[in-house]
Amino acid sequence: MKIGEDFEKIKWTLEKWQFLEPNAFIGDTFLCILAIFLALKISRVSDGSAFYNNWIKFYIVMGISLFIGGLGHLLYQYWGAEGKYFSWYTAIIAIYFIEKALLELHPSKNTKQYLTSLSIAKLILAITALTVVIMSENLTVDSSKGLAIPSINSAVGMLFSLVYLGQLYQNKGLGNFNYFLLGVIIILPSAFFQFLKINFAAWFDRNDISHLLLAFGFIMFAAGIIKFSKHQNAPHQI
Repeated sequence: MKIGEDFEKIKWTLEKWQFLEPNAFIGDTFLCILAIFLALKISRVSDGSAFYNNWIKFYIVMGISLFIGGLGHLLYQYWGAEGKYFSWYTAIIAIYFIEKALLELHPSKNTKQYLTSLSIAKLILAITALTVVIMSENLTVDSSKGLAIPSINSAVGMLFSLVYLGQLYQNKGLGNFNYFLLGVIIILPSAFFQFLKINFAAWFDRNDISHLLLAFGFIMFAAGIIKFSKHQNAPHQI
């Protein structure tokens, strides 16, 4: 086990090709498949409203982001740090869809418009900040500086939309949003493993730990959406 430093990257050579971190690619590919599967599950309970549509967009965009991110690890020898940019930008966009989904449920039209404007402003700020970091920092030496922007954006977005708004809606009797809360609690520790560089083994490093936590978090979010759909369809007493 190593803390504060990484194990030497696993190398896999196939004829003239040299690949890095195949374990990260496998984990990202699994998450991509899981995300697409969960998007299909949500589409089956969807009533066509923006709440469900934005969740489907989140899973699809995040799935693509993770798969390309996995290729960024695998083909680092050829793509360099630039191979990670796409996944960083799309991860920011994916979180925006979660925010949009939860804001669709807000009972106050004026507050909903105000918070939507803040969400768009945060999206623009995060994309701008990431662009500045990419242009000003040598990410070949330390790519964690680039990863920090989408990570912070994700934490802020999930805490506000899934925890704060989720519990607000639950208190107003709109449904049970505890699965969203549980999902955030599961996912957030991945940031500590990443930035403190906590690695259990070369084949199960901080990226693999994050992938495992993300998988359980994604499942909790989908469970929360399905539970909400059942609450919507349940007969209510007048």
